[in-house]
Amino acid sequence: MTPIIGYVRMLVDGELGPLGPAQKKAVRAVDDCAQRLRALIDNLLDVTALETGKMRFLLRDYDFADIVRREFRRVEDAFAERNQQVVLEVPEELPGQGDAARLGRAVSEMLDNAAKFTPPGGAIGVRLRRLTSRQFELCVADTGSGVPPEAAPRLFDPFYQADGSVTRAHGGAGIGLAVVRGVAKGHGGDARVVSPADEHIGGQRFAGAAFYLVVSEHPPSVVGQAST
Repeated sequence: MTPIIGYVRMLVDGELGPLGPAQKKAVRAVDDCAQRLRALIDNLLDVTALETGKMRFLLRDYDFADIVRREFRRVEDAFAERNQQVVLEVPEELPGQGDAARLGRAVSEMLDNAAKFTPPGGAIGVRLRRLTSRQFELCVADTGSGVPPEAAPRLFDPFYQADGSVTRAHGGAGIGLAVVRGVAKGHGGDARVVSPADEHIGGQRFAGAAFYLVVSEHPPSVVGQAST
């Protein structure tokens, strides 16, 4: 996948010569599909590693606030395209210890999930804070229709989808939230969903679904951990 994505990016950036409007549109579509395919492959590998207990976490200093802002910037255009308002409550910095790359993946999955299940014109709230239990909590809440009560207990199971019908409106393989929970547990925490929600973020109420990622500020030793 890496060579394919690399050459496509060179075309998108015009490094291999000028492209016409139609060509640019086609190449951007190929780039988007390639990026989604790589993300799917990465998630499948992560789920396999989590299920077999072979997921490796690097224990290093990180700034959780910076991770959240960086991942938000990555998907900011997608929110704008769907006319979705995003409210952020993120501190200037929130230093901790853990695997920044894995945490970034978890944050990305939570944001992508919110964008997917919040209707155009809806709102999404993102709050990051330190708990008195010396844990960090990331909450991503929305104004969507929420999660059916019977589906909530299984949402973090690999390959589970609340709407598994062939006519379902949303894409995905049902593994993103499994990665979120695996990363949380690898950092001494967990993930959960509350629906209907009653969260107030940035002065706005979010009554759809609220997803929470909780990790320890300084996680204990974990299975598969690789300290550096």
